[in-house]
Amino acid sequence: MPLGHHQFRALNLAEQLAIVLVEGTYLARRYEEEDAVNLYHLGTFFCEVYYNQRYESIERTRTFTATRCLEDYAAYISLADLLS
Repeated sequence: MPLGHHQFRALNLAEQLAIVLVEGTYLARRYEEEDAVNLYHLGTFFCEVYYNQRYESIERTRTFTATRCLEDYAAYISLADLLS
């Protein structure tokens, strides 16, 4: 059974990253200050992984279900691809 949004958020960072790498579908990358932000789709929610390029470390994740949060990625992805 796939992990739900709230269950995922309750995990620590290392556990979240393991799930993203195994079960997530990479969609796009954007940049925010020193971070490269990678977007993944995990079935019923999205996860952003913030990678600090200066310190070469993953800093945090951010999850969401609202498609309005995808606006920063609009030029890079097609939601139709997720629905097929």
